[in-house]
Amino acid sequence: MSKAFGIGLGVAALLIVVYFWALYVNTKVNLLAAAGWIANVRVQSLQPEETLMVIDFGLVNDSDVQLVAATIDPWIVTRDGKELHGSLFASDDMAKTFSFYPSLGPMLYPPLPLRGAIDGHKTVKVMVGVEFDVPAEVVETRKSTTLRIEDVSGPSVELTAR
Repeated sequence: MSKAFGIGLGVAALLIVVYFWALYVNTKVNLLAAAGWIANVRVQSLQPEETLMVIDFGLVNDSDVQLVAATIDPWIVTRDGKELHGSLFASDDMAKTFSFYPSLGPMLYPPLPLRGAIDGHKTVKVMVGVEFDVPAEVVETRKSTTLRIEDVSGPSVELTAR
């Protein structure tokens, strides 16, 4: 192999690597990778075997594409290690719920409904209401709270707090 051929081959390999690196960097913002945090969790007993949990949280969408919440799956891990999945409260009922149960405090953020969208390059603070079919004591003494939000295109974000 001649010296010129080796240099040409090295330059060609370098150009291919630079091309694919630039392609990756330019398309990275088109990939949905949301992040977030749980800011606050409030608990209210509705009936002896029914408890409402309000989860205030923030979501960051740094991509160019919109995040659309196809599924919202909330659950807690109880003191004895069991996972209990809750049912979402209707977003439209949350304002009435806060007025009916003043001990929950104020409604700090708007609810995130199913099919709710978060535009690209936005940070939002929202909430969800979740119903658990257990006494309030079980929910209040939980080990953790997790909220999994899945986009219609497949990617998801999982937020966990106490």
